[in-house]
Amino acid sequence: MQFKPPPKRIKVNPAPSSSISHSTSVVNLPSEKRDMDMTPTMKKAMAHETRTSIVSQRIQQARNYAVTQAQQDGCTGNFRVFDSPFGNYLVPVIPTRAELGE
Repeated sequence: MQFKPPPKRIKVNPAPSSSISHSTSVVNLPSEKRDMDMTPTMKKAMAHETRTSIVSQRIQQARNYAVTQAQQDGCTGNFRVFDSPFGNYLVPVIPTRAELGE
């Protein structure tokens, strides 16, 4: 019985986008004998997609909560929400004199 090493993998950086997810993709390199069973790879891909969608959903919920809280606190002006891996930030937008038409 001979030891069979796992297939070789390399990390591929995804193309830059406006996506919130900060992850890297893993690609299998072709080997001499390739197993036809792709189930473990498929499971990993599906698990990654599930985690990403859960994270996106949590960020959206946190954003909605921040906006609702600001409105309940009496903020009737304009504000922007900035998402980051460290949290969501609700920042008021203060118009300049030029924007006010003075």
